[in-house]
Amino acid sequence: MKIALLAFFLVLCKVGVDAKRQCSQVDLKKCELMLTEYTRNPDNWSEEHKSILYCEFVQRRVDCYENLRCDHTRNIKGMDLTIIKWLGLIKPGLKIMRALGLCDATESTIEIDYDNPCDEYYIQKNCSEYLSDYLKSRYALTCSAMLKASPCFRTGRAKCGIPQNQPKGFVSPYAALAKQGHCRLFYDPSDPVFQKQEDYRTKHGLDYFAYF
Repeated sequence: MKIALLAFFLVLCKVGVDAKRQCSQVDLKKCELMLTEYTRNPDNWSEEHKSILYCEFVQRRVDCYENLRCDHTRNIKGMDLTIIKWLGLIKPGLKIMRALGLCDATESTIEIDYDNPCDEYYIQKNCSEYLSDYLKSRYALTCSAMLKASPCFRTGRAKCGIPQNQPKGFVSPYAALAKQGHCRLFYDPSDPVFQKQEDYRTKHGLDYFAYF
């Protein structure tokens, strides 16, 4: 009984220490690797509902950041940003996608004007599908997908005269990752998942080069 209590106490101490530890690029790398493994697997792809892949990709990024065992209130090493603030940049967009039914049609809570090509639904849908296609590439970088996201949504809103939801001078945290050399490709040519990708493209008549 004493040994069990001691072990439990040590676990609590370790969690406490981890929670106070400054978040690092090593922590972020674990999330990017997990996201890569999810998005490169054709079992998670769909041609009927393309936007789901990007939506699930963003949801999993949120889940991973929320579960990092380090101090979410301190700046990440090498970045002028905390995990809490980073999540604050991601969650509003995810909330909109879900409310528009782009992740799960049953979650739709916003009235959509399907006859208006400038309805927020189409801006979100077009970019989500574009980013989903990119993530299907063998050489897709998970942080590059996020770098592609901001210009896509910004351009769509600008064409339709919709106010932007990013402040002037906004600097993407993914740009900081790329600048520091942490936007990297996780690629093993011997991984059987790549044959599954080719089989998927053949089955659906897709052009591989369309995914760059």
